[in-house]
Amino acid sequence: MPAVLVLLLSGTWLLSGALVTGTDPLIVAVGRTAVCCLVLTVVAASSTSGRADLRRAAARPATVWLLGLLGFAGYAAGTLLAIPRIGTSLTNLVVALMPCASVAVGALFFGERSGPRKAAGAALACAAAAGYAALGADAGDLDAIGLLLVAAATVAFAVYGFLYRNRLSGLPPLAVLPVLLAAATCLLLPMSLPALIAHPPTLAATGGIVVLGAVVYAPAYLVQHRLILLRGPVFTAAVQLAVPFTVRLGDWALDTAPAPSLAELLLLAVCCAGIALVTVRPVRSSEPVASEG
Repeated sequence: MPAVLVLLLSGTWLLSGALVTGTDPLIVAVGRTAVCCLVLTVVAASSTSGRADLRRAAARPATVWLLGLLGFAGYAAGTLLAIPRIGTSLTNLVVALMPCASVAVGALFFGERSGPRKAAGAALACAAAAGYAALGADAGDLDAIGLLLVAAATVAFAVYGFLYRNRLSGLPPLAVLPVLLAAATCLLLPMSLPALIAHPPTLAATGGIVVLGAVVYAPAYLVQHRLILLRGPVFTAAVQLAVPFTVRLGDWALDTAPAPSLAELLLLAVCCAGIALVTVRPVRSSEPVASEG
């Protein structure tokens, strides 16, 4: 499941990066969110139990609007508005700091201690990601507003992961996600409306947005939220650290960037070691208890 999540999220970044070069980022954000909402709603509503779960999720409006803002509307707007300013790779690398943000948010606001092993692993993996950014692998120019946007989006999603697990863990992701995405669409639409009126997307861009929301984001969200419930926000965020390196390899495969350098490959290895410290459970040896006789 973690490997599937990395591949799906890498696809979202590659396709989003291509779309925002010719389409307003907010149009991409609201389009992919609305399409993903529609697809997951149809799937969830196809069964009696799914419809009942949808109603249960919608019966918590305060939680729905808050999580829709933090995890979807705010996160999508922040990251997609940052891409034209600082580029796809650097945006993704700031997002890759989420494990450290999750460790801090969990300790400060949710009373969750990750332990020295996980904290060290998150710090090591994030340091590798920062080193990767320092190599100048991305062609985008540094921009303070772009960095602030993606940093705010990263912290917002770190908070979202803990709130989602604490407040909606009793419902399956397939029931929760359509409701949250509907709220996010309502929040994003007013922001994107001026761009939609002034510069509506082309037919090709519209098709790309549909593919992004239905084929890539829908399964990615389901896997991501399943992992949050099963292993927690810090684990999920650590797994996602592999995404920027996968995006880098994808850019190389698509011939939009040169082959990774030795330094990049070494940083990838360090990042993987950090991820392993967070995600791999240590084996505890149990000694047999001698029977008294």
